[in-house]
Amino acid sequence: MIGSVVLVAIIASSLAYGIGLNKNVKAWENKVYPGVNVYGVEIGGLTKEEAIKSLNEKLSVNIMDKTLAVTAGEQKFDLKYSDLNLSYDVEAIATDAVKYGKDGSNFSKNTKIKKSKDHNIEGEISYDEGKLKEFEDTVKSTVDVEPKDAKISTNSGNIVIIPEVVGNKIDGEDLHNKLVENINKNLSNKVELTFELKESKARLTKDDLSQIDSKLSSYSNSYRMTGDGRVRNMEIAAQTVSGIVLMPGDEFSYNDLIGDTTPDKGYEKANTYVGNKIVPDYGGGICQVSTTLYRAVMKANIRSTERRNHSLMVGYSEAGLDATVAYGFVDYKFKNTYDFPIYIEGAVGGGTVGFSIYGNKSKFGEKTYELVNEILETYKPGNEYVDDPTLEIGKEVIQSYGMTGYKASSYQVTYENGTEVNREIVATDVYGTTKSVVKRGTKKPVNTTPPANVATPTPVPTPVPTPTPVPTPVPAPKVAQ
Repeated sequence: MIGSVVLVAIIASSLAYGIGLNKNVKAWENKVYPGVNVYGVEIGGLTKEEAIKSLNEKLSVNIMDKTLAVTAGEQKFDLKYSDLNLSYDVEAIATDAVKYGKDGSNFSKNTKIKKSKDHNIEGEISYDEGKLKEFEDTVKSTVDVEPKDAKISTNSGNIVIIPEVVGNKIDGEDLHNKLVENINKNLSNKVELTFELKESKARLTKDDLSQIDSKLSSYSNSYRMTGDGRVRNMEIAAQTVSGIVLMPGDEFSYNDLIGDTTPDKGYEKANTYVGNKIVPDYGGGICQVSTTLYRAVMKANIRSTERRNHSLMVGYSEAGLDATVAYGFVDYKFKNTYDFPIYIEGAVGGGTVGFSIYGNKSKFGEKTYELVNEILETYKPGNEYVDDPTLEIGKEVIQSYGMTGYKASSYQVTYENGTEVNREIVATDVYGTTKSVVKRGTKKPVNTTPPANVATPTPVPTPVPTPTPVPTPVPAPKVAQ
């Protein structure tokens, strides 16, 4: 009997608990469970409508105060949510909040109600991608530093070296991905993101250039003020070459450096050789720059890997000692074969173009070098005759003189203490001729012979002359010497 009473009591108690549990769960059916918040806004115990109202009042304030703290290298940045033009669906967030915890058993639901734990509903936040990109660009433009080579120059004969700049760069893709990942994360707390910068070294360092301590060679020649664009072209080309540093093993290409001599680069028209003809074209004059550089480089005992002579002689160089260039066809190249860097400095002005080569004097040594030539053959120009109706037959006038051609060899001569110790052939070149243009007369002479007499006149007797006395001789006048 007692057992039955106990059993009934237990059943009654269980029924009462079940009824109470169901009643409690039912009471929260349309409410947000306790402990639920949305980005720091507590909405537990609220209906959907009440949650929407509360979120509209408080959510924007909570979110707009948030920042993403970014550290990149030694620089710090704050991405303010208020700058991102954020937008979010409050109704969808409230709906998700009400649904939270409602998919389990009544016992599970009641447990969440009775023993509430903090739970954050993270609704999807939309943002202005353009504003995010602006922030990313600000970070990159601030921390990204392009590496800069050390620079070398001369001042009153002294070598001046400006140290290199080490480059730094942030991984832009990693920056973007982590910002996007964290915009909707932990908005109730401050998020701190740290990015390492990738270091990039300069190609030329101060230590490299510190090996350059002396002038190894120099060469200059003169030019005429022709009145066309020749001098300007020479200035542009020399300025482009000046300042070049070649590390050991580096090859110099005149064409790669100068490029095409187009007017957009400032080049003007001046005389150039096209075959065996003189034709005005953009860049005329830059071959005098390449020739001058060639002579200076050879004086530093650096041999050419590519070099050709002009088709005709040029006024600024002896036969065999020039270096012509034609973009896309003929180049002047040489390689730094030393174990130290070399620095090229050039200038044009005052009727002179010149280049100097700098390097390490102790490694270069005390020997000096000179490029010399030897004429092997001389080719005299022929004549080209042009008929001229203004000149009488038999008369000739030279309109333009032809150019003499040559076959010449060049030699690299080595001197030690002023004495020649070696002579090595460098090249054998041939220069063509151009004909002299001679105007030849085709005009017939005017006939000045008097007409013949129709009748033969009767001869008149010639009188016998009276003897003339012999005059006394008079001395010739003296001409000043």
